[in-house]
Amino acid sequence: MSTPNPVVLPRGFNYSLPACGVYHCNSHGTCAAPPDDSVDLACDCNLGYRGQFCEVTVNGSLSAPLTLSVIVVIVGVVVLAFIIAKMRQRQKKEQRRQVATKQGYNIAV
Repeated sequence: MSTPNPVVLPRGFNYSLPACGVYHCNSHGTCAAPPDDSVDLACDCNLGYRGQFCEVTVNGSLSAPLTLSVIVVIVGVVVLAFIIAKMRQRQKKEQRRQVATKQGYNIAV
């Protein structure tokens, strides 16, 4: 039985160490073999990050407008729910008043 050929890595680098991705790639990527056989480490960035050391977020410029949009939608839903609740309360009060006058009751509802 033959053993698979081991991957040849540049001398002095162990890409399986967790410190490589944590420190070199800002915890947003993993170390990869350099594309041009140089001794510098290359980072394979996770989804949403880019740059030489995975230091730039792809959606960083969207975070403030997105947060504000979500807050506006939540506040709008709460206000709409409050308006609907008040309208239903008025409708029920009017229905009770109409039933009371139909049946001859003279009470304030």
